[in-house]
Amino acid sequence: MELIKLIENLSIEELEILMTNLKDGTIKTTIENKLERFKNKKRVCPVCNTLIGDEGLELIFGSSNFRKKAVFDGTDCLEYFISKIRK
Repeated sequence: MELIKLIENLSIEELEILMTNLKDGTIKTTIENKLERFKNKKRVCPVCNTLIGDEGLELIFGSSNFRKKAVFDGTDCLEYFISKIRK
């Protein structure tokens, strides 16, 4: 497991902080908040900042080792975004 490898590489100070966070519930709260953000992720058009439902237009771009995804509310915003990338 990756988490075990991560823990094995921590210093004594980092392990003590981790143990404190485990005992006081900080880690549990952080994980719960992160999971909640994944569940309630609202998509917003990067051009006009409009909330987007399931009907958005998705563009995946970037180099093969660094892909990015953007979701647009309409073709006008998608075209505008592409024109800015080309410049």
